[in-house]
Amino acid sequence: MHSPSLGGLLATDGETPDATSHVVGRFDGNQILVPLLTRAVPALTDQLKVATTLARATDASLTVINPVSTISGIPNEYHHEISDGDEADLLEWVFDQTTESLPRVNGDCVYTRGVVTGVLQAVRTRNVDTLIVPGSSRERRLRMGITERIAAHADADVVVVNGRTGFTDPASILLPIAGGPHSGLAADVAASIATGSDAWIDILHVIDDDAPDQRRNEAEELVDDIYRWIGRPDTTTKWVLETTDTLAAITDQSRCYDLTIIGAPTKGRLRKFMFGSTNQSVRKHAGSVVLSARNNSRR
Repeated sequence: MHSPSLGGLLATDGETPDATSHVVGRFDGNQILVPLLTRAVPALTDQLKVATTLARATDASLTVINPVSTISGIPNEYHHEISDGDEADLLEWVFDQTTESLPRVNGDCVYTRGVVTGVLQAVRTRNVDTLIVPGSSRERRLRMGITERIAAHADADVVVVNGRTGFTDPASILLPIAGGPHSGLAADVAASIATGSDAWIDILHVIDDDAPDQRRNEAEELVDDIYRWIGRPDTTTKWVLETTDTLAAITDQSRCYDLTIIGAPTKGRLRKFMFGSTNQSVRKHAGSVVLSARNNSRR
């Protein structure tokens, strides 16, 4: 049985790429927000590294917040006394990690009854353009789809850091694309990171090996559009891969690259792959760090 192509998976979920406008969304915000949603050092370190890399690329302001759940029944004036010790230490650690790569980092604790509510409110009140969050995990703070709920409802573009841990300045970036509302943001994120590290970008679009001629022509147009959008012809290549299993193809190809960046799927098998109840499937199967870019601004 044939597995649907990447474009087919998105198309069946109501995200049919517009043949006249394959590229939608862009990364050009001035305010990047990093909510500390995990205490796992490898995931937290990758989240910070991705955020500082993107902030350097666009000269954006970077703010780190530590959402602290308030304790029911205790007056507000006592919340700081209860939480400030460990939470302040975490922020101090964050500042130590980012000093060399990006000296201008703001940060504070956000006291809130719910982590999701606190992060979404911070996005609105601080005029945030881009939100950098970790993928889900078994950790208590990231259970029950917290990352997915924030990504779905934030009034800002969202980059989810997932896949294998160990983000470094990449020499090579895989960019699987499918058109639709997140393609431009994913391409811009790839270009921003590639420019800072002088990395090579491979644009990949996957189709069924028995796709009709019209589908093949659309695939070529799509990779051509993304190639022109990125605007780095000397360090960018494009190709259309024919296969019967899209997820396996992306996973296999990711092992050949330092970083994989994909436009965020919102439904279907790809969404489950990127956002399941935990990110174990991504960490287990992806061959590199995976960034999922979601265009919420619809620019």
